[in-house]
Amino acid sequence: MSVPPLGSLADTVNDTGVFCGVFVLRLKATPDDAARRSAALESANQGAALVPLQVLEASVEALRLAQSVARDGNPNSVSDAGVAGACALAAAEGASLNVRINLPGLTDHAIAQDYEARRQLALRHARELALEVAHAVDAVLDATARSG
Repeated sequence: MSVPPLGSLADTVNDTGVFCGVFVLRLKATPDDAARRSAALESANQGAALVPLQVLEASVEALRLAQSVARDGNPNSVSDAGVAGACALAAAEGASLNVRINLPGLTDHAIAQDYEARRQLALRHARELALEVAHAVDAVLDATARSG
């Protein structure tokens, strides 16, 4: 399974660049270029919501990996899986907020509904997986404490 890099500087720059495009396009338009600006603004707004949605979805994949390590990895490294799970959940929660704040700017309601459905699903999965990671980590740590 290939997982895109999570939380890279490129994601941050991309998110910032897309959002800056939203502000530039909100400048007053003449009647001649209003339609062009409106389309460009919609595209920029979609990008401003899509980038954090992709980060949210990648966070779910990171949580799946943390879950696998917590369950099947080296017990001496289980705390690393717990930290990875906590960080991935934080990334998911933050990305979800960024999607939510950008959705009202979309005029294409079908895309907005699709992004919102994907956001809700991914966030629900992230929260469930984070709990599973925490429980798996606790189980290994408890077993280690009892045997030591």
